[in-house]
Amino acid sequence: MTKLDERTIANMDAALENVCRGLPNSGGDHATRKYVAQKLVQAAKRGNTTLGGLEAAGRRALQEIAQGSITPHAEHRRDAAGSNNHRSGNGLHR
Repeated sequence: MTKLDERTIANMDAALENVCRGLPNSGGDHATRKYVAQKLVQAAKRGNTTLGGLEAAGRRALQEIAQGSITPHAEHRRDAAGSNNHRSGNGLHR
């Protein structure tokens, strides 16, 4: 696992909040936020660590959900079943 520095983690946290701010229920449901957070972790591990870049990655994750490319609840069920072999964690916490 690639260790992310504190600035990157802070940028990921801010990006998650900024991207989810407009969602219903004060920032979206748990499954949606988790999916976006996982995409932010993936982006950061690929070297995309700026706030703007992470926000773009988060918006792309929301677009995937909106377009029906992915259902965050289905992703959650696959994680729980253990079929997701490339887990990146449950969110942004260390």
